[in-house]
Amino acid sequence: MSELNLEEIKEKLITERDVIIGKLSSKDLSIDDSEMPDPVDLAVKNYSKNVMLSVSENESKQLVLINEALERLEDDEYGLCQNCEEEVNPKRLNAIPWARYCLNCQELQEKGLLEEN
Repeated sequence: MSELNLEEIKEKLITERDVIIGKLSSKDLSIDDSEMPDPVDLAVKNYSKNVMLSVSENESKQLVLINEALERLEDDEYGLCQNCEEEVNPKRLNAIPWARYCLNCQELQEKGLLEEN
């Protein structure tokens, strides 16, 4: 982990967390039903709401990963793969500071061959 500036990583994680929290708190998913919208308008609004919910779900998952990475930093476990416990490549952590797995284990996870812990 000598190639990593942990303070810089922590700042990146906190900044990203703050951005996501800002996005999530500013989303208004309500539909104004004070007047009877025409069916096309209602369909567009419903579609937009579904897209925003999907984005919100992804951002919420990323927020969990960021918080977990911050916990690993505090526990001096940051930079270790959560599966094989090998060091995660510093270039990977600089690009994706909330990464939980080394590249090999990430591939296994994406193929469904690795159980989430």
